[in-house]
Amino acid sequence: MRDRLERSQQWLGLREDPFRAALSAALRLQGAEPLQRLPGEAMECYQLLTARLSQDPTWAVTLDTLRAPRRREQKLWEWRQEAPLRPLVFQAPDTLDDTVVQLHLEHRVVQRLLGRFTAQGFVHHDLSRACFAHSRDPIPRVILLGRLCLYGPHAARLHEELLSITARWLEPALRQGPLAPYAREAESKTLELLEAALTAPAERPVSEIILQRLQTSAARDVQELLPHLERRGLDLAERAAQRLRERGDKEAQDMVTILTEQQKRVAETADRFRNPQLSLDFDDSEKRQLEANRRHWAKRLEALERERLSEPDRIRAVYAVRARRLEPVGLVYLWPVTG
Repeated sequence: MRDRLERSQQWLGLREDPFRAALSAALRLQGAEPLQRLPGEAMECYQLLTARLSQDPTWAVTLDTLRAPRRREQKLWEWRQEAPLRPLVFQAPDTLDDTVVQLHLEHRVVQRLLGRFTAQGFVHHDLSRACFAHSRDPIPRVILLGRLCLYGPHAARLHEELLSITARWLEPALRQGPLAPYAREAESKTLELLEAALTAPAERPVSEIILQRLQTSAARDVQELLPHLERRGLDLAERAAQRLRERGDKEAQDMVTILTEQQKRVAETADRFRNPQLSLDFDDSEKRQLEANRRHWAKRLEALERERLSEPDRIRAVYAVRARRLEPVGLVYLWPVTG
């Protein structure tokens, strides 16, 4: 269990500080205050300030998930008045109680806040977000971020991931051609610099002169890097579609195994009660029940055979990619602190 937990944590890559920062950023997009640390607590607890959120009636039910459980006879308005929002934690408490609320990816509040970033990507039909940050590296760099989504039947989202194209930034007047993307090693270093720049507090803002230069070049930079983003997105989409097909095949095979085992158990039960000597001591009601069971077993065997033939194709169809969408969602410039 510990090994599985460790593998899942590594696969998910969820860390508390970026998770909490993402929630605070989503709150700022709502016009609300970020999460506030509560002093004097034994464990790290945070408070959600609801002055802005309470003005939106659609948040009322969502915020109710942060209150203590409501008593059965308690009126809704009375409960909301008497039960304040509980402190928030990001680590499981040592004791089982309801004094705090642990936030995780599936919590209703988290789902709504993080859903704001998902919706934000579809608000605009073109790239409209850029970020400028300082870097300890002496080379100016540019990063084009994109989002790839794969959809199945009924527009079900099967896969979603962020991808990036990184390059050394050059003055447009000095370029002898379009920006050339970094190779894997330089790209990994650029993404590490990006993470460090976004998590560490800025010592001083980027100067207005540099900002103007980068803003003037932004449209051209996107145009030059976008074909590379699209090619990488196509490659990643093919890999993701292949993994989805493999998952569909595995689940289809597992379902056939389950249905076959059920057929075997039902058939064995029906065969065991075909012997008329087993029902000699039964009264009339028990005999009627046995006949009803036999009819049910026969129908169930027919249904299991139909399911065994149809369910694999249905499961595979669930993981079939029907549409894909790739869009740029952000442009980041890393400018050396030395200028």
